Amino acid sequence: MIERGVFKAEDKLPSLRSLHKENGLSIGTILQAFNYLVDKGLITSREKSGYFVSHRSGKNLPLPLPLPVSLSERTVHIDQLLQNLRKNSTSKKFVSFANAVPDHRLLPFNGIKRAIQNTSRDISGSYLELEDRKGNQSLREEIARRSFLWKGSLHADELIITNGAMESIICCLTALTRPGDTVLIQEPCFYGVMQALECLNLKVATIPSHPETGIELADLKEACQKLAIKACILVSNFNNPDGAILSTEKKRQIAAFAEEQKIPVIEDDLYGELFFSGSRPDTIKAYDRAGWVLYCSSFTKSLVPGFRIGWCAPGRFGFEVTRVKYMLNGSTANFSQRVVQQLLHTGTYDRHLQKFRLELHKNLVRTTALIEQVFPEGTRITRPKGGLVVWVALPGVLDTTKLQDAVFKHELAYAPGEIFSAGGGYHNYLRICYCHLWSPKIEKAIVKLGQIFTDSMP
Repeated sequence: MIERGVFKAEDKLPSLRSLHKENGLSIGTILQAFNYLVDKGLITSREKSGYFVSHRSGKNLPLPLPLPVSLSERTVHIDQLLQNLRKNSTSKKFVSFANAVPDHRLLPFNGIKRAIQNTSRDISGSYLELEDRKGNQSLREEIARRSFLWKGSLHADELIITNGAMESIICCLTALTRPGDTVLIQEPCFYGVMQALECLNLKVATIPSHPETGIELADLKEACQKLAIKACILVSNFNNPDGAILSTEKKRQIAAFAEEQKIPVIEDDLYGELFFSGSRPDTIKAYDRAGWVLYCSSFTKSLVPGFRIGWCAPGRFGFEVTRVKYMLNGSTANFSQRVVQQLLHTGTYDRHLQKFRLELHKNLVRTTALIEQVFPEGTRITRPKGGLVVWVALPGVLDTTKLQDAVFKHELAYAPGEIFSAGGGYHNYLRICYCHLWSPKIEKAIVKLGQIFTDSMP
């Protein structure tokens, strides 16, 4: 009712006693529900007065529009654009909304420290040795068990531990393609994927992604029918940057299409654990019956960014991907794998996720409310149901790449929309991350961004 605007900002909610009488629920149950909404940042409690809806602008800005995409092959030239981006500043005043990496203060520091200490107490010193080429057996078993949460049924022997999800994707691409081949991606697309395609001398074809529903199966089929597509890279849950999530039916259809056409699908599910309501969303891999889906994920965005522990379930391409991984850099660091295995085995990871998701959602609510208040008239914004970022479209007269210098002078940074496009589109778009520890400094930074954009309007 709050999201639909029935209860508006500063409205008082029904009392605990009235809800108890009307619904026959216990006071304790109702109180727990209200505390959940407080944790979400949707309501506030005022002593001796009751519960009130948190201040929100009430504008409910429209969603950004996906740009039309021409069905053609092209070479990727994004590396130079990324090199020209404004770098981080060493100033303590500097605030960057550009990097989709969680603030270390939101991570389970004490739990990670204990896991490091416990791992180092192994008197055999086996953590100093090179790990198996596929990765630590116990860690792979833990990850395989967790696949049950997204309706999967992975076995440890199917998994390869990598240095982050990007290495998983690069290993898959190297195993599946040769220079000059064409790979299909959705647009907007994470710039790191396009950078990998450029480095591997691969061509790209794009299909549009809607910020709520993602790609359309008809677009996927048309592209694969008209072009010589060697592999597809698709994000199933909370695409970076637009937050799109595919429905279960689309995931089923994509898995069936990959098997029918014998086209490999590299599934990037980096943000699947970071959902804000309901249960863990399923994956394309969950409906893969013949091994044509190569599933990639990581703990970089959800647990320990600095450890760079990712993994891949490459299906029928297991031998080829394992071989590429081993040629690239051998096995992933033994010690880091063992620490992550402990964090999973002891339940530290799951306890952390419960708190982390609440903090992220609260940050999203606050960030969205501020953007609605202070960004220029005509702004559009996504309403993601998970992940770490929002995708913002400013009025078309603004260019977020050109505005970077003016923003940087105020000790601020963001990710301009152009770096998420293979064809140089999205010039008036930007990606903003909400994975900071919230503070007045963050709040003021968003307000300042809005002022700069508003003052830049003609």
